[in-house]
Amino acid sequence: MSSTDNAPTMALIVREDLNLSPGKTAAQCAHAAVEITLVARRQSKRLYQAWRENGGRKIVLNAENMVALDDIVADISHGVIWHLVKDAGHTEVAPGTVTVLGLLGPRRTVDRLVGHLETL
Repeated sequence: MSSTDNAPTMALIVREDLNLSPGKTAAQCAHAAVEITLVARRQSKRLYQAWRENGGRKIVLNAENMVALDDIVADISHGVIWHLVKDAGHTEVAPGTVTVLGLLGPRRTVDRLVGHLETL
């Protein structure tokens, strides 16, 4: 196994039940990625540095609905940074709607949490 096999991974999980447009999906994923990065820099500099030094791996996945996101959040363990993006409600969804779950953690841990989901 190479040293990058468990390098940190960022996962961006989009709710497919909202039927967001491609542009809205991209914007919501960007919100999640920025917030996760900021939190990681404050709370876990080692995780953040390892993620950056190993190419900043990101994956974008679909989750069926909010229940699926809640199930993932309930399984999150220590060492994984996460953030739920809540939309401002100016365009496609109501204010406060959760659109994306962002995660950053060791690859094996992230794979355990989201390995059952399909890529976007």
